[in-house]
Amino acid sequence: MPMIRSQFAALVLACLTVAAGTACEPSGPAQRPAGPSPVATMSLPLDRLFPSGDEDLLLQRAEAKLVVACMRRLGISYRPPEPHHTEPAATRDGLYGLVEHDQAQRLGYRAAPGGEAAEDKPAPPPEKTALALSGTRFGADGPEPAGGRIPAGGCLGEANRRLTEGAPPVGETLLYDLALRAGQQAEQDARVQAGFRAWSTCMAGKGFAYADPWQANDDPRWSTDHPSDVERRTAVADVACKDSTDLVTIWQAAMVEHQQRTIASRSADIERYEQAKSARLANGRRVLATR
Repeated sequence: MPMIRSQFAALVLACLTVAAGTACEPSGPAQRPAGPSPVATMSLPLDRLFPSGDEDLLLQRAEAKLVVACMRRLGISYRPPEPHHTEPAATRDGLYGLVEHDQAQRLGYRAAPGGEAAEDKPAPPPEKTALALSGTRFGADGPEPAGGRIPAGGCLGEANRRLTEGAPPVGETLLYDLALRAGQQAEQDARVQAGFRAWSTCMAGKGFAYADPWQANDDPRWSTDHPSDVERRTAVADVACKDSTDLVTIWQAAMVEHQQRTIASRSADIERYEQAKSARLANGRRVLATR
């Protein structure tokens, strides 16, 4: 399938927010870029709002400790997933479409598979464990609260409430909303639109008719199990035209400017978010400091 688009990259970033908690899991196979991407070294104004990799690990460990204690109280032995180190910058891969020549040549528009092999993936937890974790059972009429001794939202909900004690309420999708808004505005920026036209002209000269990189990225012909020769040639041309037109640099500059404007227009929300982040980290440190 095609690689992630900018809107999905923003959603991935939102998985790291203090409002959403630290248990954000992808719904499909784990994926990683084929190699270090130059985009990952570019900084964006929103970056400073996310927990650092070490802070994210701290929150994961604190949440796991709280969940294990809650599950034990319910009479369930539970081993949480191992904490994983994530740097917010890594989620920028795909923000401007395909940028890696090697990936284009080998995989076309597909991300390289990573993470655990299918045979190594843990089995889904037993129903009793899943019920205690989420606090929700699925009946014929859909999800409903489990009730009984299980806390509201399950042990994960209880852990999140403990970690957000004293924190001001913030919207769970705040950073996603900010990133999405800035991304949409950046793509409509006159500089980026001109860059798209230059890229499109370059692609036409190589025999490929697309108005912008997302049309190439999302071409329905790529919805196959393996990349075709045409897909790989298109991807190679895409990256080459981005390079020759300096599109990623232009796009990045517009993204920085529009993120700055978006942050300035939502200063009160940003302040509440930063207060919530500080409270969550302080609570996480206290949890890990107790026996």
